[in-house]
Amino acid sequence: MINGVGSASPTRIGQVKDDKITAAAPVGPAAPLGASAASPSLVVALAEAGPPINKEKIEAIRQAIASGQYPIDAKAIAAKMIALDLPKANA
Repeated sequence: MINGVGSASPTRIGQVKDDKITAAAPVGPAAPLGASAASPSLVVALAEAGPPINKEKIEAIRQAIASGQYPIDAKAIAAKMIALDLPKANA
């Protein structure tokens, strides 16, 4: 935090500039957290399995689209796709 402005007021920046800076000791990897940490084999297994997929729900939606019973608003989809690709006007 800066305590003041000008050459008369001490600041953290001024203190660091005047003090001798020494290198920090390297830090190794963190130790396991115990039972709450996932084992590497569990992480690998979950990554290989991929996200959960409800095949029945996917098939029901495909059939509804094919039969014309699933409403698709092409304008709303296009508007969201454009909003994702274009930069925000307010940003």
